[in-house]
Amino acid sequence: MTLIDDELSEVSRLCENVIPNSTLVTCLRSLVVRVEILQSPERRLTVCLRFPENYPANKLLLEFKSKTLPSIFLEKFEKICETKLSDAVGKPQIMWALKLISEYLSQNPLCIVLDELQQIKSVLSSSDELKIRQRTCTAELIVRADDYIYGAKFKVPSTYPLDRITWEDCECNLPQSLMLFINGTAHEIARRCVEPPLRRTNNSESFTPKPSLYRTLSFLITTMRAIPNETCPICAERCLPKNPLNIVTSSNDDAFLVRMFCGHIYHQICLKRYMSEPPFPKEGKTCPAKKMPNNRLPLESTVCQSKQTTSEPTLEAVCGMRVTHDKWGLNNVKSAETKWARHQAKIRELEEVIDFLQ
Repeated sequence: MTLIDDELSEVSRLCENVIPNSTLVTCLRSLVVRVEILQSPERRLTVCLRFPENYPANKLLLEFKSKTLPSIFLEKFEKICETKLSDAVGKPQIMWALKLISEYLSQNPLCIVLDELQQIKSVLSSSDELKIRQRTCTAELIVRADDYIYGAKFKVPSTYPLDRITWEDCECNLPQSLMLFINGTAHEIARRCVEPPLRRTNNSESFTPKPSLYRTLSFLITTMRAIPNETCPICAERCLPKNPLNIVTSSNDDAFLVRMFCGHIYHQICLKRYMSEPPFPKEGKTCPAKKMPNNRLPLESTVCQSKQTTSEPTLEAVCGMRVTHDKWGLNNVKSAETKWARHQAKIRELEEVIDFLQ
């Protein structure tokens, strides 16, 4: 028997016992050695090994196939393994290579999201950070915009993308209402990626879970970058102070920030004036702010489309969503008109008194 025959016999006996979660598909000298490794639903890899001429003086020929792992990972992984195989030249290489491949997959569970991580890195600025922790299967994101910051640790489950990414605590120095808005919307984006809509029509397509890492983090990055420079739709002045230490926290202060359901923020005094002054359309007041890009819409279905769009809205486009606020009781058109009329009547009375005294 030749060295190759001995090695094929060894592979037949040991492969499935030595390589965890492996299945030996073929082990023929005339064809290839084909082994399937299944470490999780998404970490599924088929390894094809061919004998070159003058083996083992030359390296085995490798080929990876997978329906779940990103192609960008497979290309890099092949190059890594080909380089490592140089250490095994002159010795039996099949079991050595299979152990290397299996251990690498086990030690790098985030290989299933490598393409998403590359997309996230492409939209980060020089002041942002993305740290990958393979051992804990987490991605730590820190986004900075001026002196404002958002940071969180995102856990990628072993059942990804069937289950969504999760995170609990975050570090953020935005006002609490804005922090709750950003976190709440991000959680909703991640949820919609893996859960079918509650209301489905007969024409609805069957639901397929979508990867949630890039969709969620790109929303956080885009929104966090935009909010510190966002202006009030009424006075056109910057909503947040440049120094986070100067944020107004009292809800009675005129400069206190109010966030609408559409995601736009107003100075409290500006929104109160806008809601209490005519015109009073029958359908109610609408938000006059410039329309948000699709990847900043808080609860619209577009946030879970296949890719987030980065195109800017046209200058003419406005939000147009209904503006209501229970704090001032101005949701009813007739009530708003009555209050405005009374206010104007008081102003006229005061002017008449001044004219009389003069």
